[in-house]
Amino acid sequence: MIFLVQLAFPTVGQNTNTERKRPKIAVVLSGGGAKGFAHIGVLKILEQEGIPIDIIVGTSMGGLVGGIYSIGYEAAAIENLVKSFDWNMTLNDDVPRLLRSRNEQQLKQRYFLSLPISEKKITLPQGLMKGQNVLNLFCGLAGELGAEADFSTFPISFACIATDLETGEEVVLNRGFLPTAMYSSMAIPFAFKPSDREGRLLVDGGIVNNFPTDVAKQMGADIIIGVDIRSDYNKRGDLKSMSNILGQLIGFFDQDKYIANKNLCDIIIRPDITGYSVSSFNSAAVDTLILRGEKAALDIIDDLKELKSAYHLQRSNHLRNYTKPESWYITNVKYNGNYHLADDFMDNTFGLEMPGNYSAEKIKMGIDRLYGLGGFKQIYYYLVNNEEGKTLHLKIEAEKVFTQNIGFKVNTADAAAILLNTTRQNYANIFGFFSTSAELSVNPGLDITLETNKTNFPTVGIQLRGKYQNINTYDKGVKLFKSTLFYTSAGIYIYQPVFKRYVFGAGIKEEYFNGNIFSKAIGFQLEQNKIDLFLTNVYAYVSFDNMDDFYFPTKGMSMTSEFSLLGDLQDNEKICPALYFKMKNVLPAWGKTSWLFDLYGRGLFNTNYPQVKTNVIGGEPYTQYFDYHLPFVGLPAVNVGSEYVYISSLGLRFNIYDSQYLTFIANGLLQDSDWLLRKDYKIIYGGGIRYSLKTKLGPLDTTVGYSNVINKPTFSASFGYWF
Repeated sequence: MIFLVQLAFPTVGQNTNTERKRPKIAVVLSGGGAKGFAHIGVLKILEQEGIPIDIIVGTSMGGLVGGIYSIGYEAAAIENLVKSFDWNMTLNDDVPRLLRSRNEQQLKQRYFLSLPISEKKITLPQGLMKGQNVLNLFCGLAGELGAEADFSTFPISFACIATDLETGEEVVLNRGFLPTAMYSSMAIPFAFKPSDREGRLLVDGGIVNNFPTDVAKQMGADIIIGVDIRSDYNKRGDLKSMSNILGQLIGFFDQDKYIANKNLCDIIIRPDITGYSVSSFNSAAVDTLILRGEKAALDIIDDLKELKSAYHLQRSNHLRNYTKPESWYITNVKYNGNYHLADDFMDNTFGLEMPGNYSAEKIKMGIDRLYGLGGFKQIYYYLVNNEEGKTLHLKIEAEKVFTQNIGFKVNTADAAAILLNTTRQNYANIFGFFSTSAELSVNPGLDITLETNKTNFPTVGIQLRGKYQNINTYDKGVKLFKSTLFYTSAGIYIYQPVFKRYVFGAGIKEEYFNGNIFSKAIGFQLEQNKIDLFLTNVYAYVSFDNMDDFYFPTKGMSMTSEFSLLGDLQDNEKICPALYFKMKNVLPAWGKTSWLFDLYGRGLFNTNYPQVKTNVIGGEPYTQYFDYHLPFVGLPAVNVGSEYVYISSLGLRFNIYDSQYLTFIANGLLQDSDWLLRKDYKIIYGGGIRYSLKTKLGPLDTTVGYSNVINKPTFSASFGYWF
């Protein structure tokens, strides 16, 4: 083979002192999703052998690796990058819980399925993922390039391939904004939404040219080293997943071109990708595929050495003038797009004070806070030089988000329930957030919420609620009676985040109750009374939340303290002040073990309190019937408490395997008709063992509990998201 190469590039002269003419060497990296990690291993060996690379061309994952390599990142640096990523988070559009708005947190915590609504009908999205996190990852790595670049001027001349979704044409991307070029090349149909780049709708280039050696030839390559990670066609028995079927179909599209392009290679390297698919993005797969890439290159090491010897090749230092620094000095931020939000609100949410030194990670965190508001297709950035430093440009694409969301739960208290929700987010409207939820169950309910949140002025909301509730009432583990309650309310509220994690809020709502409900405890007896009651509730609260997850946090604290005035505001004697407090703490213990420490308390400061606002205790968080319900492991829901109730709970949670958890809980309760516990206080202690499983449809929880007031264990179970 090298002999043929020498014929193509004859020596300039016959004497030995005359240098041979050095050919331009291109490396072509084929597409293949996660299998493309093998490209990194190949590049490591090419570097070790001192093979210079003048041109690099790639498709899909080959375009991603090639694009990053072309601007100065060495193979070892790329290896460290891909091993450090949380690929599950990177490939999804999700942002950390702490960076999402309260409404977005609630959507994530309640619904397992969301479908867009377009033109009054439910539709499927263009892709399962919008590429938000992937694109911003690229923006950070290519932050030194700016928005317009000629890829031929990179340290290694670069191009990648995409497919025009409207025409089916091959599109060679060799100029413009590198991050959108790389994303366009890897936007696998159905998995990622198409890229709208320079007026063309682009998807994965593997559909039309998965091994683009012809493009390398057009760019002036004399010798082509091709890295082919294309799989052989799967047999029927292996076509059991969507990713395998999709890969098989894409392989059919460019079959003829693939054969012709393979013949253009002077050296072909074929890593063994057996056992891996386009979706193998776990850490073990990354490690193995990189090693297999190294091995494949070492298998043809003699050819590489012969090539190097024939032309006295010597690899020059890898230029790093386009790799990202630790931070940029950013003097100002400019927002570009149709975001319909006040700039001061954007600045406050973005959260980076200007001027200042900021890393790509800090910029991404600010973008996550904006994206976490909801209502955006994509937000990404580029940097432009100015006299003092850099101007950060945020490219914002808002959208009228209109989604149908579906939640499901089944538990030992409520039986089965389905929650149907329609949410609209459109910042062009006065009320940018609108949500209506209908619970279909034996305890049906309806909730309608509107909020305006376009400026730094506190968020103002209106909420209408209705709920029919069956309530089992217990005493010492014995079911006394079943109550039924119809509840409606209409209210207005405001809230404002301050000091990062704190939220201050207040509101007033008019509530109506009708049905049979437990009365206050009279000695050891509870009675049912019929009620037909209008009640005014004026409240103010402060909350704090830095939990990294709602259902299975590994660290953090959430706290709410609420003060209410309950009753008839026109009659001071019928007003009852109430104070409610809850706090949950999660502290890392060792390994994947966590300490759980919770506090709950509620006090009614007037003996004339409305009986429907009586303190109720017992059960798990998913069996709470009221927003002032106090959970207690070892007691079924609902037990009626005294005017003042204090509960503490200590737990130790073990992550026993993957998504499975085992928690040991001990809790204690003090209650009295006097807040200082000076009259007839009672003590209840209990605890239990909880098994939990994290699933795509929500958590599965089973708890066996015991307390000193019940002579038999309690059992509670739930599956699905809580609502």
